[in-house]
Amino acid sequence: MPTKAQSVSRATHRATRTPVESRNNENTSTHQPDEHSQDFHARISERAYTLYEEHGREDGHALENWLEAERQVLN
Repeated sequence: MPTKAQSVSRATHRATRTPVESRNNENTSTHQPDEHSQDFHARISERAYTLYEEHGREDGHALENWLEAERQVLN
């Protein structure tokens, strides 16, 4: 059986955890992408590559192409 000092120590430790530590310890499930999000990502990726080709395969515009593809897929 824990002594009073051990009980207080455990309570103090729990009270001093940061909110992030508390959430991380409480939420033990992992995020697994579902089929829909994988399909969504694939469609954006394909569209971004098409935009890259349409713009003459010019490097340095990956983010712009991705964001434009994302906008197009969402609409």
